[in-house]
Amino acid sequence: MISMKIRTLTIAALSAVVALGLAGCASNPTVNDDAANGQQVQSADAQQTDASTDQAAAPARTPEEELADPADLTIADYGWFPAENGMVDFAVEVQNSNATMEAVAPVIHAVAKDADGNVLFEKDVDVPSVLPDSTYYFSMVTGDNSGMKLAGQEAPQPETMEFTIETPDDAWQQTDVTIGDIYTIEDAGISDTDFGAKEFTGTVTASEEVEGSESSRVDVILFDGDGNIEGGYFKIVDTTPGQAVDYDVYAMGAPDFASYQVYASPWMDEA
Repeated sequence: MISMKIRTLTIAALSAVVALGLAGCASNPTVNDDAANGQQVQSADAQQTDASTDQAAAPARTPEEELADPADLTIADYGWFPAENGMVDFAVEVQNSNATMEAVAPVIHAVAKDADGNVLFEKDVDVPSVLPDSTYYFSMVTGDNSGMKLAGQEAPQPETMEFTIETPDDAWQQTDVTIGDIYTIEDAGISDTDFGAKEFTGTVTASEEVEGSESSRVDVILFDGDGNIEGGYFKIVDTTPGQAVDYDVYAMGAPDFASYQVYASPWMDEA
């Protein structure tokens, strides 16, 4: 049994059959190139799963020091693309460098601006819990087009997006829980649907039960040719320990991308 709190979020999207062993939400995948564009499928070196590796030079802090002053979560990379009528699809790489502190209720602050630097909207987006010493990938949707819809107008599309992440002081908890090698993903590739979407399919298997959660997120993260995040899609699926479950993540209006990776993490609705 693994105990943790998870919260929040959206749905999914291109190619190649590979078996991916995932350390929870951390990445240890194969990069899948867009075979539909005639590109070769290439294996990538496993990415580091622990945020602490990126900070190997930093002196280790004691659990007491982390409890008194947890290190902030960081967004190491993000990408976005316009969705319908002023909404924005985006994906982020979130790192927690603390060794013992779980960010239970982080919030992403998204700011959209036009070409002149004017703010189109500012939105806070709740993020699922992020366990210590780990890297997570989340795909989400944000925006504010309610006024435009009521007025029968088209919402302006952002020219730039800025994303920051914060965790309230009272939204940290100390834990010795790590996700470990809970998830295994078998990627079955991508296909075109009759309604114009790309469909990513495969299976996800959770090796252990996560207390309070009978479901898991499956995030498909899209990357450009330089390995930068372009965006992403996700879906929630019911999972039972030891049993492979099919997933199908649909991507409408996906941007051009060179590769994708699939990640899984526990999911729990909160009252």
